[in-house]
Amino acid sequence: MGECDKKLRYCVKMETTMENMTFDLRNIRRYLDFPLKIETIGFRPKNEWVHRHNRITRYYLCFVLKREKPFTTTKVNGVLHRSSGHVPHMGLIRPGNVLDSVVSSCQEELFFVYSAEAKPQIENFHLRNCDFEFTPSFNDTFLRIKNCFSRLQCPGVADRLDWLAIELAQEAMISAFEKGPEKAELPDERIFLISNYFQIHYSEPVTLGPLLKKHGMTRRTFYREWKKYYTISPAQFLIDLRLKSACEQLAHSQQKIYEIAAECGFSDPMYFNHCFTAHYGCTPLAYRKKSLFPEQLPLED
Repeated sequence: MGECDKKLRYCVKMETTMENMTFDLRNIRRYLDFPLKIETIGFRPKNEWVHRHNRITRYYLCFVLKREKPFTTTKVNGVLHRSSGHVPHMGLIRPGNVLDSVVSSCQEELFFVYSAEAKPQIENFHLRNCDFEFTPSFNDTFLRIKNCFSRLQCPGVADRLDWLAIELAQEAMISAFEKGPEKAELPDERIFLISNYFQIHYSEPVTLGPLLKKHGMTRRTFYREWKKYYTISPAQFLIDLRLKSACEQLAHSQQKIYEIAAECGFSDPMYFNHCFTAHYGCTPLAYRKKSLFPEQLPLED
């Protein structure tokens, strides 16, 4: 029996037992120069992965097909983020994010992993998070991908998967649009633009009015859309970002506490002390002293 046949037999056995499967495609021969090449492909019928301060270094294009619990809650860069609850769901996780699971759920998931250097190609395909439906076209593409699992080591199969992954994403997005505006659960990209603005400019005075005007949103629309993706208010989102930055400076600099408060966006040192104590259970001064002994640090909520 040839080497390819042996690997074929092993892959078929894995699929029939419905085990979690992950395959590295980087060293498999390709014939075509498709602009967006998959590094790793995975299919997990029972994915119970829990993030513990997991720093993402690559792009993950994920399709959640089933989920035991209606929602999952994850901290993204220290800020709580709740899933939409709808399945199936397509999501794109970008490098640089730090994930911590708060409420996890066993789910069936198909995912494709791309290198961090693939950003221009990722953006070129306009991939975006969306809730979709299992259309015949999506199901057909998904079946073609699964059929490749038994032949992954054979030259040319990785080329097909490069195309099929993008085709699957396009079918999901088309399905989301076809649901109609009254039913669609496509995320409002403006929410993420504003959220990103907060994460970059949290140490500055932030006035919501001009920001909403810039992105063409009313306050009512903004707060309604914000609640779909975050479990805390925009004001608390900013406070959490400022407190996290203050923790870093308290532990790694000799600046005075009122100077740190000002640099992190707190104009009133007393208010900073109040927010810090309420969030971490100790004063900023106590946190700085305990930072010499990490095992004694208070845990974040």
